[in-house]
Parts: sequence; C-alpha cells; structure tokens
Amino acid sequence: MPEESNDKGFKVIDRRGVEPPSPPPSPPAVETPGPEGNHAPPPGVKEEKGRAGRDAPSLDVPRFLDLVHSLQMSAMVGLGMLQGPDGKPPPVNLPAAKDAIDLLGVLQEKTKGNLTKEEEEVLREGLYHLRMGYMATINAPPAGRGKEGDQR
Repeated sequence: MPEESNDKGFKVIDRRGVEPPSPPPSPPAVETPGPEGNHAPPPGVKEEKGRAGRDAPSLDVPRFLDLVHSLQMSAMVGLGMLQGPDGKPPPVNLPAAKDAIDLLGVLQEKTKGNLTKEEEEVLREGLYHLRMGYMATINAPPAGRGKEGDQR
C-alpha cells in the first residue's frame, strides 16, 4: 500500500543507532578572588552580590536552606498556620506536621558542626517556633468549644 502524507498527524522518526551530536565545548572556568581567597563557582552556578556584598549563588541551585524552608512550610501547613488560595487555613494535620518537625530535628542532629551560622540559626529558630506551635495546637481546646460552650 502506498503511504499517504497527512499534515494533521505527527511524524515519528526512528533515530536509534544514530549518534547524537556532541555538545559544544564549555568555556574554561575563571577563578575570581573572594573574601575566602581564590575560588570558582561550580559549573552552572551564577554568582551575584548578596545583601552583605559577598558573592552568593543564584537561586537556580538548590541549597541546604531550601530544604529547611520546604520542611518548615510543610510543618506550618500541617499546623494550619498558612492560608490557602481561598484565604482560609487548611485543616490541621498534626501527624504531617509532626513528621516535618521530626525531620527538621534529624537534620539538625546530623548536620551539627557542619552548618554556616546562618543555616544553624534558621534551623534552630524555625524548629523552636514550630515545636511551640505544635504544642499550642495540641493543648488548644477543640474547635467550636469555648468557655461558653463547655457543658457540664
């Protein structure tokens, strides 16, 4: 049967066995002097000036604090501390909040002595506030029951 050309579909081209083109050569790394001496950022890391005037990696590279903030946000959502897109707080999910807080505690323990002052402070302060929020949520009276709602 002769093949008919139809512009409405898609065309499949079998390229197995054909070598892909080689990537263009990357430029050589240039060392730039910094406060700690000469250093070059890892490939793919752009440098920009931070608030303190020091070189800081750009946002396209994951950092330790990104992981910490992600876990902190998960715990805050579980505690009902954040607003949803509709402006209402999500339902409280204490097991999920406890898991995120416990993971942050594991990170704190396992990274002891290997963090920058900023990372250590963000982790310590965040854990403190999340643990206090968790305890406040556990010790709060059930919703819909205030002093006037107590029935004896």
